[in-house]
Amino acid sequence: MKTAMKYTTLISAADLQTLQVRGAPLLLIDVGFDLADTAAGERAYAEAHLPDALYLHLDRDLSAAKTGLNGRHPLPDRQAFARRMAGLGLSGDTQVVAYDAQGGMYAARLWWMLRWIGHAAVAVLDGGKPAWTGTLTQQVPTLGPGDFQAGEALTTSLGAAQLQAQLG
Repeated sequence: MKTAMKYTTLISAADLQTLQVRGAPLLLIDVGFDLADTAAGERAYAEAHLPDALYLHLDRDLSAAKTGLNGRHPLPDRQAFARRMAGLGLSGDTQVVAYDAQGGMYAARLWWMLRWIGHAAVAVLDGGKPAWTGTLTQQVPTLGPGDFQAGEALTTSLGAAQLQAQLG
């Protein structure tokens, strides 16, 4: 039995369309955002997004609450983020595709965060939303929950205290 190819860095719009046609287990996430207008990404998603894509907001979904000491977009709790992703339909065999329309910086954050919770099959849409040649929709999909649980991190992180200790 041939196993499906998993994308772990970038995926082209053509390859994504092929996966959609084949009915591969996919989770598309629009993470478009604008630091100057924090509602812009959500408005753009409501106007038109890739079919079957969900929206995650940088402040609400990809960041923890600010304390005044933890930066502008602190990482959420790792286990809580894993549960949130499972609630959106993430399972171990799900191919996640993250995209934005801002050059990929927000999609790259989601890519890193998913690897941080141990999910390898995550890719950024090469060229983002502007590269998509298929139809767009306003329909918001409803996906059943997945069974994903956080595993060993596939990437590293360094906290401020660790960095300060290394700098001396």
